[in-house]
Amino acid sequence: MTGTRTLSKYWMLTNEFTQNPYPVLEYVRRESPVRELSLPDGSRAFVVTRYDDAKAALADPRLSRDIHVHYRLMSQRTGRTMTPPPEEANHLANLEPPRHTPLRRAISFAFTPRRAEALRPRVEEIADDLLEKLAGRPRADLIGGYADPLPVITIAELMGVPADAWPDFLRWSAALRTYSPTDGSGALDRNIQELSRYMSELIARKEREPGEDLLSALIHADEERRLTPTEILSTGFALMTGGNDTTASLVGGVLAALLTHPAERTRLLAEPGRWGASMDELIRYVSPIGNALQRVTTEPVELGGVTIPAGEVVVICVMSTNRDTAQFPHHPDRLDLDRPKPAHLSFGFGIHYCSGAHLAKVITEIAARRLFERFPDVRLAVDPAELRYQQNVVVRPLVELPVTW
Repeated sequence: MTGTRTLSKYWMLTNEFTQNPYPVLEYVRRESPVRELSLPDGSRAFVVTRYDDAKAALADPRLSRDIHVHYRLMSQRTGRTMTPPPEEANHLANLEPPRHTPLRRAISFAFTPRRAEALRPRVEEIADDLLEKLAGRPRADLIGGYADPLPVITIAELMGVPADAWPDFLRWSAALRTYSPTDGSGALDRNIQELSRYMSELIARKEREPGEDLLSALIHADEERRLTPTEILSTGFALMTGGNDTTASLVGGVLAALLTHPAERTRLLAEPGRWGASMDELIRYVSPIGNALQRVTTEPVELGGVTIPAGEVVVICVMSTNRDTAQFPHHPDRLDLDRPKPAHLSFGFGIHYCSGAHLAKVITEIAARRLFERFPDVRLAVDPAELRYQQNVVVRPLVELPVTW
């Protein structure tokens, strides 16, 4: 793309950007790679769009993920005291060292590649069950019927949630996806309270009657790795939000990519040993994370030749970095399963690299492989140009993915 263009001060918040962000991001990377964005409340954020700047920002301790820092800034901007709910204030993604370090150590055992691989047979069973429910229909939505429930059920089962509670977890997961501290409807608060109450009761039950699940392992860990009940509750919330949303967005995006790239799909089905090796390129191309969780500068930081003052919100645009020609010089807008070392930033970088990255890859690989093996003739039921994305600050999920067999 060449030439100049005029961007709205809300340029990243428009529906046009949501549906097709890449032309705008290509322009911004070239012309103003660290660019201001006006927010609806009258404040601003600085958006980082180049790969090298983003990688540096993700590793810089002066850009804080501490949720208490964020809420202090919101309190200053709104003129009223705002505090994070305990469910959000005590897990890895929302903390920095020193509190982050023991929490990371405590849960890292549960998300090793070996443990994720051990879950394959059960994830395959869940995927097959969901596909069986879709099989008799002439047309199906792969988001609501497959991509959304697969990670929710997998993670709920990982935590030891009984099957009769899975429908509630699907509902709570959808509600938490739109959580905002400024929401005034009360609906989100009610869902959060319901989930919090259920999780607290489940934790108490696992304390009395432990099982072979993640919550039991956290509750009955040795003293060095033991978390407080509030930290365990908050970790459950993190899995429900970061785990479910990211993976559901990834599954839906990869399915859409392979539905619109029949040659690549045929190749993977003919060479099933390539699925694992192809996942990183699929993730780079799909970019299920639009933007990393926001940071706040605790002191002035220079990025991309721009000095960002202390007390500013910084948005690291992951989907932009995944198309940056400086990092991916050979047609980054194309899906290339032979691309060498597609070192994307979709799962973050540094101490906040996603603990569940390998599990997300396993779930996504199984979702795609089982779908196309079960229904080799599956195809989109609409023109690809009709697919729509939900407006979301972090993840980039499809609204629907209608298919026919």
